[in-house]
Amino acid sequence: MTDLLLPIFPLGAVLFPGTLMPLHLFEPRYRQMLADVREGDRRFGIIAALPGVAEGDLPAGRMGCVAEVTEVEVMPDGRANIIVMGRERFALNAFVEHDAPYHVATGTIVIDDTGALPVALAVAADEVVSNFKRVVQAVRTLNDDTNPLPDLPDDAAQVAWSVGAMIDLDLESRYRLLAERSPAARLTQIDNVLKKAIPDLELQAAIKQSKQ
Repeated sequence: MTDLLLPIFPLGAVLFPGTLMPLHLFEPRYRQMLADVREGDRRFGIIAALPGVAEGDLPAGRMGCVAEVTEVEVMPDGRANIIVMGRERFALNAFVEHDAPYHVATGTIVIDDTGALPVALAVAADEVVSNFKRVVQAVRTLNDDTNPLPDLPDDAAQVAWSVGAMIDLDLESRYRLLAERSPAARLTQIDNVLKKAIPDLELQAAIKQSKQ
């Protein structure tokens, strides 16, 4: 297991590995964090906050994702718009004393469990991709959107996170998806969400098309 020492950004959102997230940094402590990480390896940790729990009291084992800064736009007043790419997952070990105005913590990189046969995983990923395309097509019909379908990764273990980043999920569902170490279980979680949404969306899309 690999240990990390990271600046920590508790956030009311979940960053998935292999996906992009835009962030607006306005608090002075996080503006300082950005300056510091840009001088280093451009990485910090995003951990989903817990309602009613102080940032520094987030429990050991809480899962987070390493965020790598890929784009930065600094405004004249010091605020910044950035885009980060999700990298490794990590489990929070402990917050540490530090001179920085932001939180710093140690964490342990978390990797997937192996178990599912590659062929079975690929089949499950193909089903998720197929159902995701049905959802997107229905939504775009409803919104008169003619843009092309979004690209999805070839890596079956990544598919659930990539789809999860693009669909409407509550924070707890997103966190469970991040914390799940079985790629097959992640695909099942996402597929269940898609299958539940498809009938109503396709019916609405069909009704709209019939009126045109």
